[in-house]
Amino acid sequence: MKQLLYAALLIFSLGWAQQSQPAQPAPAVQQTLQQAQAALEAGRLNEAVQGFEAVIARDFSNYSAHFGLGLALYRLGDLRGAAFEFNLLTTLDPNRFEGWFNLGVVRDRQGQAGEASQAFARAVEVGEKANLSPADLKPAYVGQVKALRVQGQHDAAAAAARKGLEKVPGDAELTSLLADSLVKANKPLEALPVLYQILSTDPANVQAVSQIADIFSAQGLPQRALREIDRGLEAARDNSVRAQLLLKKSTLQQGREQQASLQEAARLDPRLWAAQYNLGIARLRDGNARGALESFQNAYAQNPDEPKVLLGLATAYDRLGQAAESGRFAAMAVRASQGADRIDALFLQGKSSYTLRRYTEAVETLSQVTQQRADNADAWFFLGVSQFNLKDYAAAATSLERALALSPSASTAANLGAALYSAGRYSDAERVLSQAVALDVRNSVAWYNLGLTLRSLGRVAEARRAWQRSADLGYAPARDLLR
Repeated sequence: MKQLLYAALLIFSLGWAQQSQPAQPAPAVQQTLQQAQAALEAGRLNEAVQGFEAVIARDFSNYSAHFGLGLALYRLGDLRGAAFEFNLLTTLDPNRFEGWFNLGVVRDRQGQAGEASQAFARAVEVGEKANLSPADLKPAYVGQVKALRVQGQHDAAAAAARKGLEKVPGDAELTSLLADSLVKANKPLEALPVLYQILSTDPANVQAVSQIADIFSAQGLPQRALREIDRGLEAARDNSVRAQLLLKKSTLQQGREQQASLQEAARLDPRLWAAQYNLGIARLRDGNARGALESFQNAYAQNPDEPKVLLGLATAYDRLGQAAESGRFAAMAVRASQGADRIDALFLQGKSSYTLRRYTEAVETLSQVTQQRADNADAWFFLGVSQFNLKDYAAAATSLERALALSPSASTAANLGAALYSAGRYSDAERVLSQAVALDVRNSVAWYNLGLTLRSLGRVAEARRAWQRSADLGYAPARDLLR
């Protein structure tokens, strides 16, 4: 029996449709059908569609014509047309396997998991009644299990996988699907014997070893989990498999041990971008921004479209003070990311714009961050100082007040004081700038601005004392005012 592989599922060949064909059509119709089938086999799909439609126009109940038309439309990417034809097959003869099975394949491609699982279940039912071989039925079992999993129906998926294994005992794919479905159904104790069954024939199976390790970790047995991974590493002969197991092992480690596992994983399989990415994160955590950048660059070389890698690069460049590169990768991450990662990327993009003195861009970007994450003190700070540089002092004061309330610091207080002074709010400015110099007595600019504020309040003697403190700290503008 010929089979056509597509998207990990099967569309059965024309030989299926020709089985049990009722009566032979008229010679002219039969000739057109044969020509259409030949065109399909040769890949002349538009010609095949025209031929099958011509047969259907003269003999609507011709099963082979509808089947061939469904195949041709499927290969052309016309999933709606293919679904119509295969659905029609189930009406023409509801007791034939291929109509239900192919309908399930198309529904799966259309993202209609519920309809796909129903079609595959019906295919299993009619296939078993027709005494099809286990090899012929297996794709329907697999298709049903996968469709149920897409819907999050992991208990039902496990039940379907068990039923399939009754017909195809020991099948590796169905066993793996059963184990994974039990794990996702939060039935770890039922999953364990199935996972160990997989390891009995494939002791380095990455998914099985990883899931066993996860189960033991969740039970508060991290050392047992590590030993299971080490057993897998001892059995592994392929470097890419060893690399994946080391990547898993690193998630249960910390510090130098974690980095050592990640470095070895990256060495064994340089294409494993996740190992390079995780190594970059670990290095950032240790304050090694330059080493992190190298790791993120290696990950980027393997997977340039991964949003987390783009964000990692933006973060490393920011830590190294390379604002232009940080902003470039942050902008890429903004376009590729969602949720919290997108907000983090927006912040880095806005901070880069501020550093590069593109203040209008900075305000636009950082305003998005503060709207979505109102507790981000750093975002409020950079928004405020950007607004200050645009001479929007009232808005700057509002933003910097939020930043100071969220995370009190001398720098934030000094900038808020400057904004309040520039906005003409001298009493508020004196209060905040006094707080700033109390937090950091060596902040020469804060002392200078405090002096300006005191002078505006008519307290010239106090102002001169503040300028003297600023001048003593080396701030030249303060010395000029003391002359």
